[in-house]
Amino acid sequence: MPTENEIIFNLTEPSSEEVVDLASFGTQTIEVLGEGLVRVSVPIDNSTEILSIIVRKDITCINNVGDYELELSKIDQERMEVLIDDYNICFISMIGWCEDIEINDVVYCTHDDTWIYKDDAIFGYINRYDEGYFHVDEDYIRCADSDNAYINCDVAERHECYYCNNCEEYRNGGCDGCDDSNGEDDVYFNNQHTNSYNPTLASNKKWGTDSPTFSMSNGMRYTFGIEIETSDGTMDRNDWEDLNISSMYDGSTSGPEYVTGVLKGDYGFNHLKKVCNAVKNSNHQTNSRCGVHVHVGGVFNRRFTIMLLRLSYQLQDEVFRMMPPSRINNTYCKYIPTWASKITFQDFRKKLGKFIYNADTTLDKNHNKKHRHDKYASTRYRWVNINNFSTASGRPTVEFRNHGATMSYEKIRNWTLICMSIVRYAESNQKRIYNNVESITLKDVLIDGLGVNIASQVYKYYEKRVSDFKYHYEEGGIKHDQLPSQIIDRVDSIQ
Repeated sequence: MPTENEIIFNLTEPSSEEVVDLASFGTQTIEVLGEGLVRVSVPIDNSTEILSIIVRKDITCINNVGDYELELSKIDQERMEVLIDDYNICFISMIGWCEDIEINDVVYCTHDDTWIYKDDAIFGYINRYDEGYFHVDEDYIRCADSDNAYINCDVAERHECYYCNNCEEYRNGGCDGCDDSNGEDDVYFNNQHTNSYNPTLASNKKWGTDSPTFSMSNGMRYTFGIEIETSDGTMDRNDWEDLNISSMYDGSTSGPEYVTGVLKGDYGFNHLKKVCNAVKNSNHQTNSRCGVHVHVGGVFNRRFTIMLLRLSYQLQDEVFRMMPPSRINNTYCKYIPTWASKITFQDFRKKLGKFIYNADTTLDKNHNKKHRHDKYASTRYRWVNINNFSTASGRPTVEFRNHGATMSYEKIRNWTLICMSIVRYAESNQKRIYNNVESITLKDVLIDGLGVNIASQVYKYYEKRVSDFKYHYEEGGIKHDQLPSQIIDRVDSIQ
């Protein structure tokens, strides 16, 4: 480890390839030593040790109480390599400072100037001309013909690798003999073993079905279930049955869709991690037609439904900013229309009837929670699907349909916590939703459901996702005018 008086870098001249902003770390000490020297101390990830770096830097920022503050202090690729070689430490993206790092353990990602573990890296095209490393959790494309990897679908298309609607793969050439099937989702979350054993603490832990603790969700006790769509791959039947999941081929994707049992609490999240790892390690693939659907279970009444629609409409612009462009204006996770956001206690029968049945239908004795509804009704293809708990055609769950394809436990866990928080907020903050919904942000919702500590972690993940996809929604991006707020600015409402 460096001594606290050792001058490691002279940062007087900033680099054009700067990576790590030392002044942005959460817990730190900045001390002015005089003569242009500044000591910056930051904690090492999963350690009690403190990394103390003394740098030469012109201090140009003084706050309103007269104290010096760092204006800028960053480490570029070359300087990070010095830290790795000499001190075996490296700042890993989304993790922090890590020890015992060898140069062969990590790779540098030139497209976003970050370091990641080599085991988490994919090598492929990062733009029209250049190849490089990127994280396996990126929404990357792999060509079915050449096996080349592309960091996203835009880069793939620049290399004349296009998505085939028939075989549901990215291809460099034609694909003869494939069938264009538009079959729909044929599953809802269930439990293979619900009736096949007498529940015990051990069996609940094994299947993740009924946990006595709920620390991961900050005490929220909702049940949940996950649907993971894939475009290719297979898993031995004994393996997926042993995980208490269903494997379906429903025509909406070219690969199997895996549907968990009814999960609950910490046991449920631990079991979900096993499921994600099993699918990921079975050589499955995904593409832009795949997604992840999250079900949150509970006992939901009409008052809750009114609040959920008003809240979800308010949040949907923030929510979709964290999604890949394939989920924007997607037929199977459509936006909540403007007219539904204005639902009241006076007109809810008419508007809920329209939202659930997609016609001039009013909720009455023939259209209610006891009334069966078409399982494949087009109205269920909103990003928030209320049909399951609003009719007798499905399990009593709210379904969130808009997350992009992934097998990453981290992504699915964070998104599930966001979904749970939305449900909780709609249940417990009805007065604010009804009277002042315009003031509510996603951050408010997360803090209310998850508490400050867990919410800050989830929101940091959310901000990273927004940063990853923001260029798609800015001027010149492929979806630059298709976010909910942009549609409203253009045509005043969402239909």
